[in-house]
Amino acid sequence: MAEEKSKDILFILGFMEGHITSSIKLVEDLVSLGHNIYCYILDQFVERFKNTGAKLKAFSINKERLSQSGISDIDFNMFRNIESILSQAEKDQEKYDYLIVDSFFDGKAMNKIFKASAVISIHTLQHIYYPEEFIKQCDEGILKLMASLNKKYNIDMKGPYDIIAHPNADYKLVLTSKEFQSSEVPIDDSFYFIGPSSFEERPIDKSFPFKKDLNKKLIYISLGTLFNDNIDFFKMCIKAFAFSKEFQLILSVGKSCDLKIFGNPPDNVYIYNYVPQHQILKEAEIFISHGGLNSINERLLLSKKPLIVVPQYGDQITNAAQIKLFEAELY
Repeated sequence: MAEEKSKDILFILGFMEGHITSSIKLVEDLVSLGHNIYCYILDQFVERFKNTGAKLKAFSINKERLSQSGISDIDFNMFRNIESILSQAEKDQEKYDYLIVDSFFDGKAMNKIFKASAVISIHTLQHIYYPEEFIKQCDEGILKLMASLNKKYNIDMKGPYDIIAHPNADYKLVLTSKEFQSSEVPIDDSFYFIGPSSFEERPIDKSFPFKKDLNKKLIYISLGTLFNDNIDFFKMCIKAFAFSKEFQLILSVGKSCDLKIFGNPPDNVYIYNYVPQHQILKEAEIFISHGGLNSINERLLLSKKPLIVVPQYGDQITNAAQIKLFEAELY
């Protein structure tokens, strides 16, 4: 039997931390299978992919009105990301067998430029269903930017919610199990459930300034990297466990949060903009999470301790409902 020829595959990575995290192991696996992997990647994430074996094509992004707060700004970030990718694509001389795109991108529309033989979309979260009236909601600035890109590159990209609800690709890889998939979401034979791909080996961060009190149980609280600005929720948690003789509390409140708003926390409460989650999950007795799929998978892989899900937005609500359905954790 003839050995299968390696393929030249372009992987267009997303712009959100969670999507990046769940793509690293997938890129490594494709490289290990002997394929030539090229990654379009934002310059801020290059360091995390340096050891994957992929050929990295880094790009920067137009930072006009970019932020990580508010859903319309996140959608706007997506199209600024696409704008940089399409600009780079015009100068790309490589010929690709396959195009793999993040779930936020309209793969087939973008492939009119790349001309790969097939398009594969990666769904780092389970396939999400949005009602038609929600799909049509879109910020005017986003619509103008999308229209200008469609005109400039002679393509026809769908809007942000439309492409999530109706992926425009030949094949869709879903990074969870079919059992975890909501039965309310229509799927067909083009969907492949390949299981979680979020376990990224990370070295111990010895500089992280935390020492566990062996006489107390550790509770770790995080709302992820995106919808993590629920300050009232964090303050409620601090109040609930303040000066507890039984529990220590670690809160990861996001890189953009000003820690001064919490004042002087009780001596059993530790608040950080960033926490090495893999490291802390191994020590935590309880994990209170927003219910992002990466966090759920990491908890299952790294710890068997209780998980309490407090969903904030979108797929997190569905994820929490599925966890409740399977009676796996608390919701």
